[in-house]
Amino acid sequence: MRPGIPVILTDATRQWRALGKWSPAWMKANFGDRTVQIDGKDYRMDAFLDWVERSTPEDPAPYLRNYVIREHFPELVDDMRPLPPYFGANWLARKYLLPNVHRHLNRAAELELYVGGSGQSFPVLHYDGLGSHAFLMQVHGVKRYIVYPPEQTSFLYPTPGRRNISQVRDLHHPDLQAFPLFAQAEPTIFELHPGETLFVPSGWWHTAEILSPSITVSINTVNQWNWNALVRDLTYNHPVSGLLRHAYLTVAGLMNLVG
Repeated sequence: MRPGIPVILTDATRQWRALGKWSPAWMKANFGDRTVQIDGKDYRMDAFLDWVERSTPEDPAPYLRNYVIREHFPELVDDMRPLPPYFGANWLARKYLLPNVHRHLNRAAELELYVGGSGQSFPVLHYDGLGSHAFLMQVHGVKRYIVYPPEQTSFLYPTPGRRNISQVRDLHHPDLQAFPLFAQAEPTIFELHPGETLFVPSGWWHTAEILSPSITVSINTVNQWNWNALVRDLTYNHPVSGLLRHAYLTVAGLMNLVG
């Protein structure tokens, strides 16, 4: 975490009951009558999970992503204990005097659920907002990850106004006339298997491709190593209010540091 280098942790979730238990079939048996919203559309869980199991690159199932587990599937929380100790010093989850800052940061600290099928992928190449670190815990199935270090940001064409999202949408067949510098980008590509946890440091660009019916849990964290990145993220494009927010967050970071 301190040098900001991605790593796969092979046994951080070894005590989770979720491993070997959660699957599309198990979720369908337990939550099949619930409704989830994906990209603005409602799906019954049983129909959605049937699609996940038969998903192909030609007919990929929708991708359920960034779903707050505590709100939508609270029954799953006990299956994810104990949480790895690396999440413990998470300043996102602390109390803040400014209500909007408190809500925004606390929401970012929630455990999130991702469920998808073969041939589907995360919709954009991005780095996580708030300058946060990401931990991605693979519970079922296999994903392929593509990551780029912050030093390659100039090759990845950040979107104006949303600088943590790349304008390059097809990494395998990029439009090099529109994005010529992308030819210089050098990704690291690897797979994540059940029981493995991927640590993605603050500022690292990443996206995922689903290789088999997949269930993943994620959490974002901020601590002393990336608090300055959070301050930059929350004050960017706010020339007036950003100054006040910067001052408040700087003081809050010092208070977090001393406990």
